[in-house]
Amino acid sequence: MAERFLTMKQVMGQVALSKTELYRKIKAGVFPRPVPLGTQKVAFVESEVAAWMEDRLRARADGEGAERRSQQGREAVEARQDRGNG
Repeated sequence: MAERFLTMKQVMGQVALSKTELYRKIKAGVFPRPVPLGTQKVAFVESEVAAWMEDRLRARADGEGAERRSQQGREAVEARQDRGNG
């Protein structure tokens, strides 16, 4: 199957991030780099964006993100309570 290009607007809609946040992630090397199509036009390779999204889903399944931070917070509170009771 041939690769398909996605516009910035399409990518923003798919990944629910602003243009500024996408460029921050690109600069940090954690989001696929765009392909220049002209002097002021870039596009993203659809399969690369899809792979990034799949990676984020795997990270969530592995406990990364808000859910993991919440669990760590609960554990810290429990640890403080245990020290206070002992």
